[in-house]
Amino acid sequence: MIDPRAIVRRYGGYVCKGNALIPTPGHSARDRGTAIKPDMLAPDGVLVTCYNGGRADALAVKAMLRRDGYLAASDRPTRELTPVERAAIRREEEDRQRQREATEQAAAQEAAELWAASSRADFRHGYLQAKRLEPFGVRQMARELLVPMMDAAFRIWNVQRIQHDGFKLFGRNARTKGLFWPHGAHQPDGAPSAGPLVIGEGYATMAAIHMETGHGVIAALSANNLLVVARTMRRLFPTRKIVIAADDDGHLAENLGMEAAEKAARAVSGRLAVPVPVRLKGDTQARSIDFADVPRHRVAAQIAAALVGRP
Repeated sequence: MIDPRAIVRRYGGYVCKGNALIPTPGHSARDRGTAIKPDMLAPDGVLVTCYNGGRADALAVKAMLRRDGYLAASDRPTRELTPVERAAIRREEEDRQRQREATEQAAAQEAAELWAASSRADFRHGYLQAKRLEPFGVRQMARELLVPMMDAAFRIWNVQRIQHDGFKLFGRNARTKGLFWPHGAHQPDGAPSAGPLVIGEGYATMAAIHMETGHGVIAALSANNLLVVARTMRRLFPTRKIVIAADDDGHLAENLGMEAAEKAARAVSGRLAVPVPVRLKGDTQARSIDFADVPRHRVAAQIAAALVGRP
């Protein structure tokens, strides 16, 4: 039987009512979007539910558990569940989903209240200074920047908090899947703004692109969110040119940033923009690169090049 306490020691999170609540792979370390529950009715003895993902995410979590030795690999076919077992599992999943939705609604109320009580961001905030950003589209509460996270109806469900040193936190138990930070996508009267829409991962990346191009921008706030957010934008703007601004994690074993960006661009018939920084002499450090790392005077040209390239 799988041990939830061992699971959270390995992946983070906490145990609640016999479930291991851990971050969904590809999300923030503070995310608790995946529930892992020992269940003798399940063919392999465990139920995995990704509240901010789907079946593919749940299967990926099971593969991760097998890879790390927490779930035994099976060399025999799994048996079929009986109708009674399927009904019991379905009821448990429905109960968890209702509880999750109620929790997210409460977290959304807290996020909206926090946003309403916050004030204009100080341009001297350490993160804004380090990234050379203007304080547009964000607010501030005490020493933290607040980045609103919205759905397709532009309702705030969550707030990303950014500290002076760049450490980021999402709201506890708050929704993250499908949410985004928008800026300049619409005019004040609600009509779409002119020009292309640029979609990428982080707030700083997209704020830098907006500053240099004036284009409307959308920050998906995680690589795993990029595809669903891009599809949402395509539904909202069916004829608009879309550019996906990639994060290049080429120094990692898995370049999640590029893979997510390429997949999102294909899904919405968009263009792919890859950041090309200028390295200083002797700079050999391998690291992730995004458009906030590109010299500002080159950002607009790189986005423009993507627009005239092949989709």
